[in-house]
Amino acid sequence: MFRMMSILFGAMLSSSVFAAAESEMSSGNHFFIGLSPGITWVTGNQAQTLNLQSDIAKTYTADNNTPYFPNAEIFIGWQKALAAHFIRQSLTSQLGLSVAVAGNAKLSGDIWEDGDPNFNNFSYNYKVTHTHVALKGRLIGKSSFILEPYVSGSIGVGFNRAYGFTSQPKISGEVAAPPFGSNTTTTFVYTLGVGLQKSLNENLQVAVGYEFADWGKTQLSRAAGQTQNQGLTLNHLYANQVQLSLFYIV
Repeated sequence: MFRMMSILFGAMLSSSVFAAAESEMSSGNHFFIGLSPGITWVTGNQAQTLNLQSDIAKTYTADNNTPYFPNAEIFIGWQKALAAHFIRQSLTSQLGLSVAVAGNAKLSGDIWEDGDPNFNNFSYNYKVTHTHVALKGRLIGKSSFILEPYVSGSIGVGFNRAYGFTSQPKISGEVAAPPFGSNTTTTFVYTLGVGLQKSLNENLQVAVGYEFADWGKTQLSRAAGQTQNQGLTLNHLYANQVQLSLFYIV
């Protein structure tokens, strides 16, 4: 997946160079701003066994449920029309800075005392909110049809805040262990997207698309009294997003 992202994003960054070498450019640069609200669901929660102390271990299973939650993005940059003979296709390229926010993603599962499924006495859940700033590009294929296809990609830095860990007993009289603490992790983020758009006039574009995102690492901090390891940790939390976008071209 990362290799595909690198190839796609490299093509976006170099498209104007190829086009200038092999074709004539149409109009000049145009400033644009895009707003993209949407819905998100996440995958990537995994079962983990943690040694909390030298004599205490717990297994945290992972549920497969993926409830939906909102996301929003603002994308600002420059648009350039290309007549790219090397692929026999007229293109429009957009390159700029995007800022995206999403949350709350809810992760949940069961807790096995001493890693033993026979002692499945608690369930748990916690939440993750996400923000990232990225260099983003889009390539839009010019078409005689009503809708025009596009691909997009971005790389940047993300901030994942894991918080609100709670555990609930399944058996009356059971007492939950102290909860993991909240924590914000800075991490590498990338996205890949596809979709369709329509130009309403020279200044307005509307688009609908799907975007896959690797939000990178999330981690809760230690609980009170915990002496080993950190809280629940995921090296990759994956987000699937459906977005409706509106672009204003200056």
